[in-house]
Amino acid sequence: YWFSLRYLWRHRVRVLMAIFGIALGAAVFTGVRLSVHASLNSFSRSMAQITGRTDLVIFRPGGRLPEEFMRKILLHPDVSGASAVMTSYVKPLKNDAEPFLLIGFDPVADRVFRDWEVRRQSGKMAGEWLDLVAQPYTLMAGDLVALKNGWTLGDAVILVHARQNADFRVLGILDSQGLALAEGGLLAITDIATFQEFTGIYGSVDRIDIRLAPDAAGKTLEELQHRFEGVLSEGVRIALPSAAKESGQGMIRAYQLNLSILSFASLFVGMFLVYSLVALNAATRRHELAVLRSIGAPSGLLLCLFLAEGACLGILGWILAIPVNGFLLNYLIEGVSRTISTLFVPVHVAHLRLDFWELLMSFGLTLAVSVLAALQPAREAMQVPPNEAMSAVWQQQTGRRTARRLAVISIFLILLSWPLSRFPGYAGLPLAGYMSILALFVGFALLAPWGLQKLGGALAPVLTRLAGITAYLAGRYVRDSGTRTAISVGALITAVALFTALVIMIHSFRGTVELWVKQTVSGDLFVTGKMSGMNRFRDPMSPAVVSGLQSLQSPVDVVASRRFTLKQGNFVYELDAMDLETFLRYGKLVWFAGTPDTVLTRLTAGEGVVVSEVFSNRTGLGVGDVFEAEIETFRMKLPVLGIIRDYRTNGGVVFYHLPAFKKRYFDPGWSGARIFFRRQPDDPETAIAALRQEVVTRCGSHLDMVIGNDLRQTILRIFDETFAVTTVLLIIALIIAALGITTTLAVQVLERSRQLNTMFAVGA
Repeated sequence: YWFSLRYLWRHRVRVLMAIFGIALGAAVFTGVRLSVHASLNSFSRSMAQITGRTDLVIFRPGGRLPEEFMRKILLHPDVSGASAVMTSYVKPLKNDAEPFLLIGFDPVADRVFRDWEVRRQSGKMAGEWLDLVAQPYTLMAGDLVALKNGWTLGDAVILVHARQNADFRVLGILDSQGLALAEGGLLAITDIATFQEFTGIYGSVDRIDIRLAPDAAGKTLEELQHRFEGVLSEGVRIALPSAAKESGQGMIRAYQLNLSILSFASLFVGMFLVYSLVALNAATRRHELAVLRSIGAPSGLLLCLFLAEGACLGILGWILAIPVNGFLLNYLIEGVSRTISTLFVPVHVAHLRLDFWELLMSFGLTLAVSVLAALQPAREAMQVPPNEAMSAVWQQQTGRRTARRLAVISIFLILLSWPLSRFPGYAGLPLAGYMSILALFVGFALLAPWGLQKLGGALAPVLTRLAGITAYLAGRYVRDSGTRTAISVGALITAVALFTALVIMIHSFRGTVELWVKQTVSGDLFVTGKMSGMNRFRDPMSPAVVSGLQSLQSPVDVVASRRFTLKQGNFVYELDAMDLETFLRYGKLVWFAGTPDTVLTRLTAGEGVVVSEVFSNRTGLGVGDVFEAEIETFRMKLPVLGIIRDYRTNGGVVFYHLPAFKKRYFDPGWSGARIFFRRQPDDPETAIAALRQEVVTRCGSHLDMVIGNDLRQTILRIFDETFAVTTVLLIIALIIAALGITTTLAVQVLERSRQLNTMFAVGA
């Protein structure tokens, strides 16, 4: 230990650079894992609290259940209890107020399903929970909602929903336990009758939660479906309460894996940094190693000495990563949770919990990478013969032999990357693809020693003619630098390749998204009900609003649409029934497969659907296959006419012609509309302002209106924010690689000190 630590302390600046590089890599890897893990825990805890002790959920795809189903379900012999539940995102009537989840249920029937308590204030109960039933338009607020809005017991508040604004009274604040922990505390509960009056949804509920009788508990879903056949009519379906949670968890875990792979790049590049430093130590102490061997030290002892140095660097780097993490975590948690909420499911990370197994994995991986990086220099150190001091000839010959061996291995790995990339994913994860990328990076990194030898030898004569003897010596140094220099170059290859690949991918993808935004998200003004987007457009606009939009006097065309959020397998997608005939006069679809000239005629005739590339990848459906879906009491069964690009949801989108939907199934109403000027006005801002005013005059102000250009800019901003975290991760990998190059140049100076001193002596 003294042999190593004394030397490391003597060269502590160099050692600190290496430790800092490892710390950066370990901090990024640990921080990313902890951030996604916190989001996953928050989502899982929220879903578990909302689900409570529910055994089974009854729902209707694309619609709501009639209240009459409660009687049928309660009379079923396999049911011991049932609770009707309704949920919607609402917000206080303040411009900067944050939306929260409002849950409506029967407080009496629901007590066996979910736990929640009202906070006691001033030694007495803040509000009896039965008062929710007795007093209309009252609510119990989660602690975070109350804190953010400054609500206290008895306050009168105004809540905004798609249908109306309404006055509520705060009966109490929920204790931070049970249901109040869902959504990170951003929720409130009210009686289901009040919820129905507030939202204008009379006689229907979102779902019915069921507690099974003892003899039905433990049955499989297939068995339960058979037992509930009498209830499962008119498009009603049953599901396990864990289905929604598992779907969201799967998406978050996939995102965690992708970010973990990217963040591991920093740790991977840090491995080259450890290699360079340990190799430098072994090279500069060659004489001491020969002395040790001459007095009887076994070669295994020398191997262990340098492996211990690598382990020491890894442990110190991981310890330093802890305070570094303190600076990174706030940024990572905010960026990761925002991306997950935007792309997958809403999450609210209230607090960060340090996960022991995540920390242990981070420590073990950092230590393993550091020891592995020290293995090759340690093997070279153990081969020092007792009678040999530092020998330049020995180093060069060994370097050349090693370079040739590594080149053979590198070519094998580079060739192996192609067949690996052809293998399908396993359990929904592209593991073979990740192995392919790793083989490619390691292959090119190992090719660097041989490549530098050939490049330095070829360039030296050319450099002599161009820049004189100094450039000639530099080229020869590159040729004779050996594997240590080349490995650092390999680290830079890895970091630059990752960064360049990511930049090219983002730029190319953004170009496609810009084209999609310009053509498909076209429109001069978008109109929806209040909070419709957050509530997945479940509630159509009122007939009065639809009539007002249809009677606009401005020279515009209105494209109506009705969106349904549906589920297929373990993922959620959107069915967008839109007036495609009117839309296609002004906008376009970005085609991926299918012939537009043929498809559009059949599409506007209602003879089939077009699906997004994402939906096609998820389901395997291609052109000519049959798309099937259940919406309320109707079953759609239509051919896929074409595949388009659309990026609005992670599950994909299916487009169908709205007039054909009305004719074939039922009138679903409008969930939104986009408005196009028939001729582009000379002054767009004035024209849009006048159009907005006319919409308010005819339809009322209880609408969300977004100018088309603003919406398109918002989509692109969200796109840029999505990739901000990954870009930061790879910039850190570049910084670590730069530290490796610095260490490598130190190796060059020390190994060639005799030559450099000679050059000084002759006047250089």
